[in-house]
Amino acid sequence: MKITLKLTGGIAHNAGFSRRELDVEPGATVADVLDAMAIDRTWPMIIARNGWAVEPDEPLQAGDSILLAPVFSGG
Repeated sequence: MKITLKLTGGIAHNAGFSRRELDVEPGATVADVLDAMAIDRTWPMIIARNGWAVEPDEPLQAGDSILLAPVFSGG
């Protein structure tokens, strides 16, 4: 099934891309995608699935859009 993975900030810089269409197995989770793309899950990040914050064990569905954004702070 096809999903879209979008990366921002340092996550995109380290991965070498900001957007990629992926074909994943049914039953795959966000964590499976992070592992397959060699994205370090220990980095502080916000994970969103179709605009809603989720945990890495969230199962994916065809057509999902996953966004990984680093945690920012400041004022």
